[in-house]
Amino acid sequence: MRKINKEKINAYIMALYIFQFGFLQPVASLVNSQWPVAGFSLLLLFLVLYNNKFKIKTYTVLILGLVSVYFFTSAIIFNTNLNIIIDVYLGYLLKCFSAILIASISTKGKDLYNAFLKLAIINFFVIILFPFTNFLTSMNYMRFGYAMVPSVMMFFYGFFNEKKYRPIWLILTGISTILTTIYGSRGPLLVLIIFIGLLFLFSKQVKKSVKMLVVILGSISTFIIYQYQLVTRLLDYIYFDLQVRSYALAKFRMQLSDGLAASSSGRDRIYENIIKLIKEKPWFGSGIGTTQLEIGMTSHNIFLQILVEAGIFGFLIWLIFWIFLSKRYLNLSYLKDTGYFRVVTLIIASATGRLLISSDLWLRPEYWFVISLLINFNYRKLQGCVKV
Repeated sequence: MRKINKEKINAYIMALYIFQFGFLQPVASLVNSQWPVAGFSLLLLFLVLYNNKFKIKTYTVLILGLVSVYFFTSAIIFNTNLNIIIDVYLGYLLKCFSAILIASISTKGKDLYNAFLKLAIINFFVIILFPFTNFLTSMNYMRFGYAMVPSVMMFFYGFFNEKKYRPIWLILTGISTILTTIYGSRGPLLVLIIFIGLLFLFSKQVKKSVKMLVVILGSISTFIIYQYQLVTRLLDYIYFDLQVRSYALAKFRMQLSDGLAASSSGRDRIYENIIKLIKEKPWFGSGIGTTQLEIGMTSHNIFLQILVEAGIFGFLIWLIFWIFLSKRYLNLSYLKDTGYFRVVTLIIASATGRLLISSDLWLRPEYWFVISLLINFNYRKLQGCVKV
């Protein structure tokens, strides 16, 4: 009887966890609730614990302890609304701590990459019909874009790294990118920009001469596009001539014609109010849940959120932690096993792109997933791995 490979199972569980926010959305839309995603997360968590004999790594407990102490301290010192603190903390436990535990399991980069590639295909075909159907109305444009963008990035990898079926990978990349652009939001495009930027800066597969050529051609292309307003003309052609009048295209057109503030969907006012709150208590902040209490919504920007909740002091602590993670990411880029690097780059782009303009760092599972991945990987052990 063939022996079951525990590390391959771990890889598929990790891929399922990331892509569930996409391929489960049709089900979530039918029942008009995100509980299917929450239930599936708990199922994956149980499978992880069972497959790894209920062993939990020390750093996961340490993270939970530190975060719990911070929440408890914030509630006492800043006298924040207790209901808000409890809601955010329970959301963190359900969404983010499960991500930390799942990302802490052992797997091989090659297995992880292959699992993500297969799940990207499944995710694509499950949600591809969203823009052309009516029964998925609760799966709004923002959720669709963020659901599709991981598939876009994996198809990009497939086109450049897979020797077989390259034309198919190109077609999948093109279709998924177009759908994300037209029927998603601007956030997923920011994710793609960060993704390409990380690969351009840190991927050892891209030669320096190629990088220099890209910079030169990119600068020339940007000048031509700006000079002749090619983006505006293209958007007008799609919006008016082709009658593709999606919310995302309307926002793109507004941004180009009226400016960033006019098309920010109220983010400019949110940021103004947060900056006022930061100025009131700049050094140690006002505690977790401040923006929910004061302006009725999340910060929509990770940097402003940290500053308003923990002040300059808290921001410096996060900055030191980010430098530590950046060093591990840099080490990861030197590995022969490029599977880890590709997957980590994808999740960094997904988490960063979203947290720069929306959401809440305590409720964004991808952010804590990639933190756990970077803490967990063993550089010395993986130095001798075979290249994917």
